[in-house]
Amino acid sequence: MIEDGAVAIEDDSIVAVGSYAELRSRFSAYSEIGSDQHVVIPGLINSHHHGWGLSTFQLGARDDYLEPWLIDLMSLRPVDPYLDALSSCMKLIRSGVTCVQHAGAPRDPDALEDETKAALRAYEDCGLRVAYGIPIQDRNTYAYVDDEEFLSALPRPVAERLRQAADASGMPSVERFLALVDELREVYAGHPRIRLLLGPQTPEWCTDKLLELLRQKATESNMGIHMHVLESPHQREYCLREYGRPALEHLDQLGFLGPDLSIAHGVWLTRAEMELCADRGVSVCHNPSSNLRLRVGVLPLASMLESGVNVALGMDSTTINDDEDMLQEMRLAAKLHGLPRGLSHAWGPTPRDVFQLATVNGARALGLADEIGVLEAHRRADAVLVNYEALAGPYVDPTLDLLDVIVQRGRADHVDTVVIGGEIVLADGRFTALDEDEITERLADSAQASPSERSRAWMGALREARPYVERFYQGWPESRYEPSYRINSPT
Repeated sequence: MIEDGAVAIEDDSIVAVGSYAELRSRFSAYSEIGSDQHVVIPGLINSHHHGWGLSTFQLGARDDYLEPWLIDLMSLRPVDPYLDALSSCMKLIRSGVTCVQHAGAPRDPDALEDETKAALRAYEDCGLRVAYGIPIQDRNTYAYVDDEEFLSALPRPVAERLRQAADASGMPSVERFLALVDELREVYAGHPRIRLLLGPQTPEWCTDKLLELLRQKATESNMGIHMHVLESPHQREYCLREYGRPALEHLDQLGFLGPDLSIAHGVWLTRAEMELCADRGVSVCHNPSSNLRLRVGVLPLASMLESGVNVALGMDSTTINDDEDMLQEMRLAAKLHGLPRGLSHAWGPTPRDVFQLATVNGARALGLADEIGVLEAHRRADAVLVNYEALAGPYVDPTLDLLDVIVQRGRADHVDTVVIGGEIVLADGRFTALDEDEITERLADSAQASPSERSRAWMGALREARPYVERFYQGWPESRYEPSYRINSPT
């Protein structure tokens, strides 16, 4: 913490950090932004996101248990992928996010190539730094069971309509995915702000053969991997039944775990799996809002940090206020993990710990630990000016820790200026190169456009199948477990 401090930036890098008086003297010819009423913080890092400018709720999917909600997600109307990603980028930048890990999730299953390229073009145009996971799956499209087995249990007309719609939708093959990966690696080789990742969706949706192929590809190509793991209790039970052991233990048997892997959610990791993550250097990307909205549980953050796991913070395009505000997501994480852990006043993550989740830990999860997450010389010039006068007004006790105040009170509308790679992308609360109103209006227009006949058939077939998906999960046996937090009970 530097009182009356300053950060000197040249081109895309930080060249010095110190007192304002010293840096003003050393760099007298440099232009100056900010004032003594601003706080400079490292750019925040959103470690798990899907790039949806229009939220799933805005497009008609009500919050629900994850598994039936996934069918709602798949049946949402397509919108313009470039405008969707660009709108999402603007919300992130407004809340002080300078880097995001984007888990690709095309709205149209047959448009993997077009939607991926459109999203990457949006990141280029808005200036946001991104680690982009190109998505792939090869099984269990509708539920945690083989597709044909699921379809055979449906009424014949429903199954036939779903089968025809799926065939017309052209689910991307592994070969198409690999061709796209190689094409994009060539296009974005050496790009200063875009890093490509392999994005297997979840163990439930990927065969061991595919995961082994992706591990080999990641190792040979020096690419990171980002995937959803153990988001819900049903996923935990499925993996135990499918593999005969916990999911992370199985992935470890495949040689899949390593410091180049980050997993989204991890809500249902066992303590032994947490220790595996710590030992193998696997990062966990925590999404508190999404976990609450999709009714999957509360991540055992305190236990994970005690186990030495690198935990980062994400928003999953599904925040508690439906607004993609990273500052408020930090506050939710801080409050949520103050839940009791027994009658003793056991340790819980502090605001400073939570701030680290959104900066240093996020950089490590994205494979960018040497470049971003900290304001110091020779790192990328990603920085945010927070209007402390507005945040702390009309009065805050001066003895309070500054990070406590930011985490306790910060909101996106307190973000004044955002610098990414030395470029000012938001100044005085206004975008320097984007027309926010026009982009928002065009995105809304695209959502109101009539979907294609193929899309309508796919959407309709999924909605017809949804009750059968819900029924599939009823009555699953549940393993015994000891909760990490002690939440009230009627017994």
